[in-house]
Amino acid sequence: MIDSWEKFRNWSKPFKDFTALGIATIGGRAISGLFWLYLASLLGTKTYGEINYILAIAGVASIISFMGAGNTLVIYRAKQINIQSTMYFIAIVSSLVTSIILFLFFQSYGASVYVMGYVIFALATSELLGRKMYKTYSKYLLIQRGLMVVFAIGLYFLIGNQGVILGIALSYFPLLYHIIRGFREAKIDFGLIRSRFGFIMNSYILDLSRMFTGSIDKIIIAPLFGFVLLGNYQLGVQFLALMTILPTVVYQYALPQDASGRSTTRLKKGMVGISAIIGILGVILAPYALPIFFPAFTESVQILQIVSLAIIPISINMMYTSKFLAHEKNRIVVVGSGIYIGVQIISILVLGNIYGVNGIASALVIAAFCETVYLTNIEKILKRE
Repeated sequence: MIDSWEKFRNWSKPFKDFTALGIATIGGRAISGLFWLYLASLLGTKTYGEINYILAIAGVASIISFMGAGNTLVIYRAKQINIQSTMYFIAIVSSLVTSIILFLFFQSYGASVYVMGYVIFALATSELLGRKMYKTYSKYLLIQRGLMVVFAIGLYFLIGNQGVILGIALSYFPLLYHIIRGFREAKIDFGLIRSRFGFIMNSYILDLSRMFTGSIDKIIIAPLFGFVLLGNYQLGVQFLALMTILPTVVYQYALPQDASGRSTTRLKKGMVGISAIIGILGVILAPYALPIFFPAFTESVQILQIVSLAIIPISINMMYTSKFLAHEKNRIVVVGSGIYIGVQIISILVLGNIYGVNGIASALVIAAFCETVYLTNIEKILKRE
């Protein structure tokens, strides 16, 4: 009887873990999405674009500080290597330096605090995912999202636009205690870094490319096309972020599982199929939903219809990324992200000048499909070898 119960627990654990991660990610994305949609209706297109522009710069600075710690912690903690305190030390020192430099250039204390807060939160949650502590990760994610809404909206009404950025930054800091505990659990050992330097550097380049993937469009659009256009574009991208909740859940669950040698192929294929249905619904429903809730964002209807198509290649890219990273072939993923960024930049400059905001939205879709073509072809080549 005891053996049967133990077998049932082992069989059901992956389902419980995935469910906990799914609920937290869906809940977290939903809270974040509704928060940004509320801000869009509150701020208007121009101010909404300005805040997203500052956050894009702060986001790039955060990843520069992060030093590739995310995938490093997930992969090596999944393999039970105590690298956490060493990566904590490197990333936190780097974030302090970067936040000071950021303040000197942009005079935004909210952005500087954001860099430190993001690094602390990302370090802690990456380590939790690596240890497969999905329930704990899920709890902290939901807490952070809730605090973000309370702090950002509260500080906005107290001190204005800067309060939104500062509020988001402060919501990351409760996980500081997890970092302190991590330092107590393992000593700093730079020898662990030296023997894995190649993987860490590739992870760092991958993180930079991913951040540029999510931020380069905002950084280019604001100075070239203005904050109003950026505000309309960003609303469409925010809806896309909500659509990609399922692929994100599957990716977060699959990466440590793939690193441990467990197959997640069927789960990933199902995720791609459902994502395609979600994308089609986005195209169909956008003209009816957006004018009702966001009458000021008139140009966002076609933007949402266009970017909805990107969910299909994005889902496929996440599937291959998890597989390649699990086998420590992060150089392939880095090249794929580089292709995405290069194609997107060129497409924004060309199509943006010809077709305006719709051309910029199309640039995102084209870039995602180009990355998919590269990753699928690399997979075929590796299978032949």
